[in-house]
Amino acid sequence: MARALRRIGWMLVVLFALYLLAANIFLNAGFAPGVINRKPDRFTLHWERGLSLYPGHVKLWRATLRGHARRIRWEASADELAGRIALLPLLRRELRVPGVLAHNVSGALDLAEELAPPEPRPGGWVLHFPRIATDSLREVRWSTHTLTGHGPAEFGLWKQLRGGALEIFPSRAQLKTLRLQHGDVDWLRDGTLAAEFALPRHTREQASGWHRLALAEIGLKLDGGIPAFLVHMDEEPRWRGAVHKGAGGRVQVDLALQRGELRQGGALTIDVPLHASDSRGRQWTQQARVKAQIGESIAFALDLPPPPDGTGRIAADLVIAGRDIIPHDKAPPLLPRVSGSVALHWRFDSLDWFGPLLAKASWLSLAGAGEIVANILLKDGRIDAGSTLTIPDVALHADVHGQRFTGRARADGRVDSEAGELRPRVDIAVQQFDVAAVDTPQKAMVRGRNLRLELRSTGHVIAFRDSLHARLAFDRADVPDLRALNRYLPGHALRFLGGRGQLSGDIELDAAGKAGKGRLQVQARQARLAANDLEFSGDVDVAAQLARADLAAEDFVLDGTRLGLRNVKVSDPERATQGGWWADIRFDRGRLQWGSPLRIDSTATVRLQDASLLLALFTRHKDYPRWVLKLLDAGEVNASARAVVRDSAIVVEDLAASNDRFDLKARLRLAQKRAQGDLFVRWAKLGLGLELRENERKFHVLKASEWYAQQPRLLPAAR
Repeated sequence: MARALRRIGWMLVVLFALYLLAANIFLNAGFAPGVINRKPDRFTLHWERGLSLYPGHVKLWRATLRGHARRIRWEASADELAGRIALLPLLRRELRVPGVLAHNVSGALDLAEELAPPEPRPGGWVLHFPRIATDSLREVRWSTHTLTGHGPAEFGLWKQLRGGALEIFPSRAQLKTLRLQHGDVDWLRDGTLAAEFALPRHTREQASGWHRLALAEIGLKLDGGIPAFLVHMDEEPRWRGAVHKGAGGRVQVDLALQRGELRQGGALTIDVPLHASDSRGRQWTQQARVKAQIGESIAFALDLPPPPDGTGRIAADLVIAGRDIIPHDKAPPLLPRVSGSVALHWRFDSLDWFGPLLAKASWLSLAGAGEIVANILLKDGRIDAGSTLTIPDVALHADVHGQRFTGRARADGRVDSEAGELRPRVDIAVQQFDVAAVDTPQKAMVRGRNLRLELRSTGHVIAFRDSLHARLAFDRADVPDLRALNRYLPGHALRFLGGRGQLSGDIELDAAGKAGKGRLQVQARQARLAANDLEFSGDVDVAAQLARADLAAEDFVLDGTRLGLRNVKVSDPERATQGGWWADIRFDRGRLQWGSPLRIDSTATVRLQDASLLLALFTRHKDYPRWVLKLLDAGEVNASARAVVRDSAIVVEDLAASNDRFDLKARLRLAQKRAQGDLFVRWAKLGLGLELRENERKFHVLKASEWYAQQPRLLPAAR
């Protein structure tokens, strides 16, 4: 019996020696990492040397673990790492390490390209680490931020591989002399930290990513110094400056989060001194503060005072109903629970972001630096009635149907309430403005004063641009050179030769900056014009009534538009009689398609002083028989016609003019320095026809009426 026991003992000794030899060769011969690191893109473990004193015992020196989970790449290292692997759980595919002790631990986290998690599969190994502890946590890095300190930390983990469940046992850290550094700035100095974290067992389907925080229990106590700010005031004046490398402020945090809800009694306070000076050596010290108190609700306050006599103030006093801050199934959304007030007086280096808040399309923009003064009232997460906003001075661009309005603007906004419905509005005033074509923005065609742009909406302010209605209005803007308007006229058929005028407008716009309806007025005195080769001067008054007919084609109804000509004088005395001629034209029916040039199709009623200018369009007065020239003194003439402007041409069809003494019919096409048309004049029993082809003229005396009736139309007959 004794011999058998000795043999068994020797066998155990041999087996133990063989284990020690095999285990330590495995740990130190260099091929162990190749066995462990089967998926290096997700996890690797390396060490400098290792030791195993008995089955299950492992001690590693200079150990480094690296991993990649979703978008986070992490790393942990320790000078010494020791633990014991429980052997029996291995039989049920569980790697259980009851205790791991690490010394001089540091870690790092960084964002990386997202690595998709593996598809869940049954049968995955279980990693069970009830306690991973260190008494010397030294450093944690996040990207370019480094947190250093010293103190104990403890962490526990249960994880099933192949997409299985995850649990983090109650973990804690207590660190002293904390220092958070970024670049050469210490954002936290001489801090103390007490943190706790626990996450119940759950699968990826139940919660993933930051949504896991809705299941977690978190406690955080932090107290430490933070930097002050050394600022100076520029000429405006406003705060400008840099971080003071020495501590001066303080952060104090005592918060606890349980399943997405903050516990009562928590608090957060951040105090930041602002040491200010100006170019004359004057100095001030202000105090910025952020404060939160956790009661039945969350009270939040922010106060950033302005520099003396300057801009740069932010003050917020908000209450969040309830204490839930992490979204989960039972938590109401955060934003609808926010009420309170925000006061802002700040100058932004760029207000380019503000225009898209007002209009969906890019037709309206506020550019460059600007100051915003706002008093915002919040109720249930929405901007409430009584809120106001002012931008005293900013550069404005508004593109309306190919025309760019620019100038320095003032914007005043407020939220009114009517019959229980919110009515947000913004009124923009431009004291001096220019108008140019969008494709040639440096060439101003119009210069004016007191442009008004009214923006109106209904409902919640956040949806302001969705139900936007706008009104653009200006009066008597100067058109220094009427030739700038020729881009909208049909070329040689009708054009301005010179003169100046005034332009007024009152136009309703939709959310895309497209005109809905409105009016445009053009007034010009002693303007010089030409219709083909007929040059004349006079006073022009246009009162256009616009109503949108087709948004996609930019078609407008012109019904009711009026055109008045006064003091008209033809330049060539042989072409027509002396000046003083007038005409009133009313578009009974008209359609306009916006573009360069404009396209118009209309029928009009016309009153003329006499028929002299109509006759001059066809040929010189001295070319007509004497009896025709006698008609020029026959008194006012009433006429009607259809006119089409398109493709750089003017076409007049069905022109019928008459009074008590004569009748006149005509059709005419003016385009590209060429004229084509037919004219018939009847006085008592006398009749005369005039054929105009390629600027060549031919009179028809015999059977002139029949001749005119046989001529082809220039436009199809109206249906």
